[in-house]
Amino acid sequence: MGHSAGGTCCHLHLLEAELGTKKPLFRKAGLMSGSCGDLDLTSLDKSDERWADLYRLWSVQADNPADRLNILRRIPAKDLLSSVSEIHWRLFALVIDQLTIRESDLDCGVSVHLGQGGLDDEIKLTDENIQVLLSTTDDEFRGFVQIANWNYAKFRSLFTSSYPSEAAAEDILQAYGIRPASSDKELFEAFSQFISDVTMIHKVHRATEFFKAYRGKQGLLRGKDPKRVDVQSYHFEFDNPFPGPMEGVAHHGVELIYAFDTFHDALEKADRGILEGYIEPNQKLAATTVPQPLSNTETSEYRHSNIDLGYELQDKLIQFVVEDCQETNQRANPDEITTFSHNRSVRVENWSSSEKWVLKRKKLELLNKDLDSLTIAIRRLVGSVIGMAL
Repeated sequence: MGHSAGGTCCHLHLLEAELGTKKPLFRKAGLMSGSCGDLDLTSLDKSDERWADLYRLWSVQADNPADRLNILRRIPAKDLLSSVSEIHWRLFALVIDQLTIRESDLDCGVSVHLGQGGLDDEIKLTDENIQVLLSTTDDEFRGFVQIANWNYAKFRSLFTSSYPSEAAAEDILQAYGIRPASSDKELFEAFSQFISDVTMIHKVHRATEFFKAYRGKQGLLRGKDPKRVDVQSYHFEFDNPFPGPMEGVAHHGVELIYAFDTFHDALEKADRGILEGYIEPNQKLAATTVPQPLSNTETSEYRHSNIDLGYELQDKLIQFVVEDCQETNQRANPDEITTFSHNRSVRVENWSSSEKWVLKRKKLELLNKDLDSLTIAIRRLVGSVIGMAL
């Protein structure tokens, strides 16, 4: 199980196991706000260009790649880290080297070949799927949009120039409410939802759809139920309860506040209206800085407690990890989304019948129409903020 970059790593191992013939080393995989795609991948040529920048910075002129690498190895690690900042390396992508990571004509984008054998090199059983749990949050990268500070003209210019036709780009902008007449507040909300979708929710959805479709086809070929694909989805709408710029936001990683009991004491105080954030056990908070509990008028909407939310999320994750695969298989419905809602209750929604998810699917399908142009647009938008050509 992994989150963010850890989820991407889990996805890579999962793809190798899914498309390989060896019995896998694991039976379950949890991808929390992380899967492989878009900004996570780069071409070998692009990777070589970035390495060339590093060689130029350190005046490495050896012709042989092994010699160049040996010269870099003699440079102190501290100096190498400083040079990474100097040449504006902000993201480190996986390289499609056509050896360990290869382009694939399947809808998973890439296939993975790390050369890791299975258990005693046993052959994988044809009816044995790895149980997969994928999750996202409602507003993954709102903080990034705050940093970006785009206006309509700049955003539109970067986005529409990435598509072969302005009309195709405009369809997407309109779907997300990115319009010239929108107020600054409306644009910020639209940018936030768009960036969260294109950089995370869309690629997690694509990964989900791949496993559903691929396993469904395999099931038909083997005379099995094509709807039993051993995939389930979680979505987190609840917000960060602690003071700060992300307070009240269902941001990237918000579920980790609750998943591992790390913030138990702070959450318990938050339930009593004392919003002091996380305090190290050996620290003492000055009495003058402790906020007063919220009044009844400020908590008029009923919300489940933070502690109860933490317990429920932990119980569900533990259940996924420890229960027998057949039990997980019986519970997993690939068309359902277990949603941890704003009021911290848990409800089951559906991609086909829940209005929110029907609308979300339409947006994601619109993004899916031209993946090459979308990827170019994402690279330009993100690159314009971090100062790095992607």
